[in-house]
Amino acid sequence: MGNSGEIFMTKDSLQKTVENLKQEIQVFKHQTDFFSNLIDMSVILTSTFDLDVLIRRVLEFSQRVMFSEASSVMLYNEESRLLECRRALGKAGKKLERSFTLELGKGIAGWVAQSQKSVVVPDVTKDKRFYSGVDKKTGFVTKSILCAPLVVQNKMLGVVEVINRKDGKKFTEEDLRLFETFCRGVAVSVQNAQMHQRLLKNQKVEQQLEMASAIQQGFLPRSFSQKEDDKYEIAAINLPASMVGGDLYDCVELRPGLLGLTIGDVSGKGMPAALYMARLISDFRFQAHQAENPGQTMMILNQMLTERSQRGMFVTMIYLTLDTHHGELRYVNSGHIPPILYHRSTNELVRLDGGRGIPLGIKHQVEFEEASLYLRRGDTLVFFSDGILDAKNRKGERFTVEKMEEIIHGSWLTPGDLVTQLVEAVTRHAGEESQFDDITIMVLTWRSK
Repeated sequence: MGNSGEIFMTKDSLQKTVENLKQEIQVFKHQTDFFSNLIDMSVILTSTFDLDVLIRRVLEFSQRVMFSEASSVMLYNEESRLLECRRALGKAGKKLERSFTLELGKGIAGWVAQSQKSVVVPDVTKDKRFYSGVDKKTGFVTKSILCAPLVVQNKMLGVVEVINRKDGKKFTEEDLRLFETFCRGVAVSVQNAQMHQRLLKNQKVEQQLEMASAIQQGFLPRSFSQKEDDKYEIAAINLPASMVGGDLYDCVELRPGLLGLTIGDVSGKGMPAALYMARLISDFRFQAHQAENPGQTMMILNQMLTERSQRGMFVTMIYLTLDTHHGELRYVNSGHIPPILYHRSTNELVRLDGGRGIPLGIKHQVEFEEASLYLRRGDTLVFFSDGILDAKNRKGERFTVEKMEEIIHGSWLTPGDLVTQLVEAVTRHAGEESQFDDITIMVLTWRSK
């Protein structure tokens, strides 16, 4: 007879104890594998901002961990409201990438996207939600599916699917728990990658706009030479509301003793207006040398613009020629704001309303009537686009022609001084309000006797 403290175990109880230990070890191993996979997952999800690389690594990891035959990521397109297959791995993967789309609510993936709930489908033949169209298209045979949504702050980005265990077993709820945990991290990484992608795209667009702005400004004269014994002086400025704009001005010497000047405002803003403006300046410089008659030049430009008119775009424009020997102006105004003529000798302001016509690019056959006048010593012409009158302050009050006239009546010596004072006045008026439209000002002073 043994000591009272001795413990006797039967063969059955010993076997049960061993089985329990094996189960505990198995659970512990499963938990260890689970956390190990989470660590691996965190490394993958922070390894890149390249969306395509990220998705490929996610699918490779998913297939390895879930021991699956195939996998796919479908991203939601907010414009088309469809799920689009971004990447698929497996035998039929190449047939699906970038071409397969799915409506919300259709198939397992569509149901998951619409409900924003994960699902495990052990046997697709017993689930009415299963869509067999992909299998028919690719020849792949789907048996079991794990599918989880990619959701960040209630915003649905897409879904991830893994299909068919390689060992023939069915996916379980335990598999789904791991897969859900993984996909929550994937959703954040996908969102970060998409934001990074948009940031890079915006930076690229901004760089292209900066280059386009530099090219566009290159079309405009940077300075104006004073000729004919300083008989005249010109200054101008162009301030686009954004990187590029549709305002233009130009000055060309048509022949000795004859100068051509223009200012214009293309309808619309941004890149379309900028491209229209660049083409128009090129056409103007060529056509202005073909005829000294402003009306004829404008007629030809109008015909060219109406023939290639896009989306109803048009341009308001003033074109004038200046006889630098005698001070004679001949001009045509195609729907532009009339320039202001300042007679310094009498301190009188006159708005040149003559030569009015419709904007270029609207009607094909149009004749333009010219107006003319002779400049007197000290006379100054002020041309401007409507952007200067669209400038608003915090109260919504616009800058006015009357305010311009006050500045013109004020103290300034050169056209450059007047341009500077006008710009400063508009800037003070607007304050912190953003510039709504392109602003262009051109000033010509006649100094001859």
